[in-house]
Amino acid sequence: MSFLGMWVLAAVPDEVVDDVAPVLGPHIDGQRELARTQELWRRWSAAPERVGGLRALRRRGSGPSMALDADSEAFQELSSACPLDEHCEEIYAALDRIPADWRHLALAPGCRKGFPVAALAHGLGPRRFALLPGWFGDMVLTSQQVRETLPDVVAALELTAEQRREARQRAVEWLCDSGDGDPGEAATMLDGVVPLWRAAVERQAGLLGCMFIPG
Repeated sequence: MSFLGMWVLAAVPDEVVDDVAPVLGPHIDGQRELARTQELWRRWSAAPERVGGLRALRRRGSGPSMALDADSEAFQELSSACPLDEHCEEIYAALDRIPADWRHLALAPGCRKGFPVAALAHGLGPRRFALLPGWFGDMVLTSQQVRETLPDVVAALELTAEQRREARQRAVEWLCDSGDGDPGEAATMLDGVVPLWRAAVERQAGLLGCMFIPG
């Protein structure tokens, strides 16, 4: 089954945040607080190095085939929940209210048969990724919250040249092995989030982040 996983992170006016937060916020919080989610997060945090792309696995009674191992399947379950999938109409309506001169203040990486934010998480690892607000790319932040969270976002993505190379390699691995993505989307996320966040702070804008499968 083919699908397109899309992550949209866009600067929006505070009045848009005020309108959509009561609708989207409970779904984001609810997904994060699920017992199963917490179990999967602990598993990933304990051994992120055990997560990878497709690997040659030998199934009972057959030769080796390319598949995700158990730890990678657990990470895939953690990172692909998309709790906002049922609210595409509200997301589109909110994005339609972005002022014309803010339209360029958005990231929209996609991945066929995969989820871009999962690749970003795999690239950064759990310690850095936990500094980002929201839950696996889903967030509804006021302009004040954008300003308050900027230092953590910078800390999460402030990488040396070697750290960036390794993070990009891991992100591409997940994009292209677990999904059918474009390797360039790894750089879009690693290099684009902080400038977007700073631009939102400069314009006193909120931020809307949504990981979903367009309908």
